[in-house]
Order: sequence, then structure tokens, then C-alpha cells
Amino acid sequence: EPKSRLLAFLDMITGRKLELVQYGCPIGSLNTELGKDRRDLQEGARALFDLFRDWLAARFVELGHKDDAEQLALHLLGRAQGIAVIAHVYHDTKLLKRETAQLQAWIEHI
Repeated sequence: EPKSRLLAFLDMITGRKLELVQYGCPIGSLNTELGKDRRDLQEGARALFDLFRDWLAARFVELGHKDDAEQLALHLLGRAQGIAVIAHVYHDTKLLKRETAQLQAWIEHI
């Protein structure tokens, strides 16, 4: 079911909460650093985000959000990245759990 797949995406975050809090998101960090002065390399790293975006968008299409699937996918992806960054900055697993719980509730109501 699409909602359970979207929730599984969030499980990647909560399942790796200790690593995310300690080190941040490796994909996000890689893209941020390469984007500063190696745009040529960032394109390859961005492909990882493209895979997530496309996969998430397909789940939203399955839920009937054909017209705004990519926007919803980017919202979820962006929010997940933001959670990872802020949890890392504050070294706070409780923040990570709280924020992902809000995303879970959002997914349940879509």
C-alpha cells in the first residue's frame, strides 16, 4: 500500500536516528559540500535525491495525487532532510522522533 511505503521511507530516518544525530545525512552532506564548488560532481550525487523524489512521487500518484505528486514528494524529502540537519545540529534524538511523528501523521491524513 502506498501509505505504508511512505511510512517505510520515514522508518529509514528513525531507524538510523543515532547515526543521523551523530553524523547527519550522508547524502545531504555530500550534496551540500559538492554544491559549493563542484557542481559537476554534485549532479551525480543529486541523482540519489532524484531516485528518492521519483519513488516518493510515484507513491503519491498511487494515492491519487497525480497533479501535485512531485510537490508532495519534495515536501516530504525536504522535511526529512531538514529534520536530519536539525537533529544533528542539536544532537537530539527526541527532536528527530517528534518531527518524524508529525510527518507520519501527515502521511496518514493524505
